[in-house]
Amino acid sequence: MERFATLLVASICTAPLFFFLVSGLVFASNRGLNGDSGLAAAYLGTWGGFLAAFVGFFVVWFLARYYLAENYLRYLQIYDGVALVGWFVLYLNWTSDQPYSLDYSDRRAVLSIEARLPKSFLNGAKIDSLIEFQYIGQDMDEPHPDQIREEGDFVILPWDTTPLDANKWKMRIFVYNKPVDFILNIPRHPQQSTEWSVWTAPVPEQQDGPLPDGVQQNLTIRYRFRLIPYGIQE
Repeated sequence: MERFATLLVASICTAPLFFFLVSGLVFASNRGLNGDSGLAAAYLGTWGGFLAAFVGFFVVWFLARYYLAENYLRYLQIYDGVALVGWFVLYLNWTSDQPYSLDYSDRRAVLSIEARLPKSFLNGAKIDSLIEFQYIGQDMDEPHPDQIREEGDFVILPWDTTPLDANKWKMRIFVYNKPVDFILNIPRHPQQSTEWSVWTAPVPEQQDGPLPDGVQQNLTIRYRFRLIPYGIQE
């Protein structure tokens, strides 16, 4: 029984490597294909990977049973332990990157954002014609162009959304139709409302590309998360 369990775990833990190897080679060799050719390459990589994993399971079983289990059973069990830990760590990393539902039985989640720009940067343009909000995830947004206000040399545009799921609490603001990303410092699954954050400028390292000219020096946002009981108006 010990030998059987050792072989089974070793085969199961090694089989996915065959999948990633074959599918990775297929995708790499067909990179850049579009349309039907790209779709065919995707199917080939996926199903070829599954076939490779299936074959790999029995190859590992055969090799381990006839060449390793007899004299190297303890080393094989050590491999099993390391492989299980490694796959578990990969699973935790994968799940940490997956969106999760913001489901509160008696309350709804509300994320409030305020974007601030100097009047000199706007140069007479309306702030709501210059910038646009986008929550990274599923949401129901609530623009508030009627609540635009001025504070000293700045113009502030409020915006609310009801986020339906979350991941890394990422917010995107389009300035001149170019994306500017913000990572919000909000708990993974908050259980209570938060206060307004400080005014925060975009960080270049968090962007998918270069920031539009003047944005890092002029655009700031602040945010807060609230849990509001159903039936209560804000």
